[in-house]
Amino acid sequence: MRAVYWVWRRELAITLRAPILYVIGGLFLVVQGLAFAGLVGALSDPRKPAPLGALLEGQLAGTLLTWVLQLVVLTLLGMRTIAEERRGGGWELLLTAQVSERAAVIGKWLAASTVYALLWIPTLAYLGVVAMFRQDAGGWDLASIVCGYLAAIALGAALLAWAVAASAATSTTLAAGGLGFSLLCTWFLVGELPSLAPDLGAEHPVLAHALQTISLRARLTSFARGEIELVGVIVIVALALTGLSLAVVLACVGRRRTRELRARLLATLNIAAIGVFATALAARSGCAWDASARHRNSLDPGTLAVLGELEQPATLIVVEPTYGALEPLYAEVGRIADKMAQTGHVTVRRVDPATLEGGIPATARLAGLQPKELESGGGVVVELGTQRRVVGVFELATLEGGAGTAPQIESLAVEQAIAGTLAELAQRAPVTVCATAGHGELSLDEADKQGADWIAIGNRLRGDGMTTRLVDLSQVAPLVDCNVVVVAGPIRELEPTEALALDRFASRGGGLLVAAASRPVPNGPDLAATGLEGVLGGRGLGLPLAVAIDPSLAIREVPGALMITSGFAKHPINTSFVDRRRVLFFQPRAVTVTRGAQPLVTATAASWGETSFHAQPAKDEADLGGPIVLAAVGDRDRVLALGSAESFSSAALEGGASAGDLWIEHAVRWLANKPAPALAIGARTPDQVRLVMTDGERRAVVALSVAGIPVAWLIVGGAIVLWRRRRRAGADGAS
Repeated sequence: MRAVYWVWRRELAITLRAPILYVIGGLFLVVQGLAFAGLVGALSDPRKPAPLGALLEGQLAGTLLTWVLQLVVLTLLGMRTIAEERRGGGWELLLTAQVSERAAVIGKWLAASTVYALLWIPTLAYLGVVAMFRQDAGGWDLASIVCGYLAAIALGAALLAWAVAASAATSTTLAAGGLGFSLLCTWFLVGELPSLAPDLGAEHPVLAHALQTISLRARLTSFARGEIELVGVIVIVALALTGLSLAVVLACVGRRRTRELRARLLATLNIAAIGVFATALAARSGCAWDASARHRNSLDPGTLAVLGELEQPATLIVVEPTYGALEPLYAEVGRIADKMAQTGHVTVRRVDPATLEGGIPATARLAGLQPKELESGGGVVVELGTQRRVVGVFELATLEGGAGTAPQIESLAVEQAIAGTLAELAQRAPVTVCATAGHGELSLDEADKQGADWIAIGNRLRGDGMTTRLVDLSQVAPLVDCNVVVVAGPIRELEPTEALALDRFASRGGGLLVAAASRPVPNGPDLAATGLEGVLGGRGLGLPLAVAIDPSLAIREVPGALMITSGFAKHPINTSFVDRRRVLFFQPRAVTVTRGAQPLVTATAASWGETSFHAQPAKDEADLGGPIVLAAVGDRDRVLALGSAESFSSAALEGGASAGDLWIEHAVRWLANKPAPALAIGARTPDQVRLVMTDGERRAVVALSVAGIPVAWLIVGGAIVLWRRRRRAGADGAS
């Protein structure tokens, strides 16, 4: 240890007096300045999305160009350690001063690593720039910053061990530089193969995972966001020990016997093998420590509980959006999905919308979105057994953004949305949905040639794990085992005994959905009574003979249709619908609410209830005043009145313009009183720094980082070298 300390001190003193050090340092700061300039551009351009994550995550991840230039700096620091002394004869003098090859190599490596660490000090000025121009008043994640800096220095030191080995293998500095740069570039590019060849992950997933594990950039990125992965620590340690051991072997060539060289080389191979084995075990264990301030690198205990209770593996299919501004969000989605995959209960796949299995239209229909919305906004398809759900972009995050600016992520609910969907699929309580028949209702089981049926609704319910069956209310105890009864658009009134049976069913806690018929009755009145007016009235609900008219919601292509996007009240049934999904109502009947009945869907204040059906709609005194309610729940029991059964027919839902079938599924689930499991996983504020600066300020910061700081380093270095030379000259003159 004394010899190592002596060599380190001697080498450090020599290096700090060498002008080449400050040239290398200037080059290093130029490289870091380029990376910081790119980060400033991403953080300050309002037209581009600000990246999510810790501040240094983007700085240290860098680009291929900045990494290659950084490898040049490491090569320059390491190539002169041994080769230059061999060429000048200093190497032999050093070894004759009772210093072993091992001590000499380790001392020189420590000196080069110390110098490399010193080069990072000027980059702390970047934090001052961010503090000056950042838009938010958020604090600093100091733990992640320290972790990122220490990891960058440690990784650089590990790579320096290989540059020292290259210097020990040659007798000229130029040859050492060429060999060292080749070694470092090869190691770096091997880890980048999965990103350079995207098909590698699909064709050879095990190989791609192995390469990703040893990727220098991936390891440094993890540390920069405050995640201390055991595999990352082992990769850095194994890289450094193997490089140092090889450097010692090469330093002994020509000085030690062949037998001893073989033993040392075998020891180096053993170190490398142990490193590979330890890396594989660490990668398999997934052991990591979350040092970030908000613990953004750890899954919530509720999520871990849900994943641990899955009886079969789940699949998360991340549909990448075509809207580029959402890339930061889906990078976070992919990161959290990968965290879930590390538990062994989830498989993750990333697909382009064009290659999505089943096609975009079918998946969009499942999500209650239009195909273009799913294609541009992306989503996550959650599969568990035969069940399939889609989590849309607005369930993953709350987005805000004005015209001409990239959307800002106000809050993230990625983990909450995915884990909640998995819990809902895994713990789905059985629900039996009974549908009445014999009164002209729209059927959940039998298709109609014109699409006048609820087959799409029935398929949605059955695909969601529910059971559907017909009931005859004239039979004895017809509603046994029913959780919800659906009366879908009867055109003939139900008998009083049938209405009484439904009233008793609702009073005992069963769910009742009454969807009135809004289609004309053949050879009958313009709007048919349901026969359930007393049942509904006893709960504050009514279905008057009036059709809702709202010019502000009308669709020119479909006369009589109203497209609802923001008229959803705050209620569990309407979760994820307000300003996110559309429901088309076709000539809906008005629903009246009294006492404590609660509206669910409401037209605008410009709407009215038209009572005259044989003339052009025009608001008059005989009509109902707006805003008109289209759906409501009663003030007691679980009873829901819907103004139009035809709005949810297969014909109306065809094409995917309406998410009505998803809305009905939510309604049935609420009426059955079988809510999804509640997870105590709150949305969190994202780590998304935005810089506010003018074009002039941006150019000044770029000039400062790329030129100003490196030039200042060169000036300070030149002053130190000049001062040392004058001091030495004065000492020589005095002697």
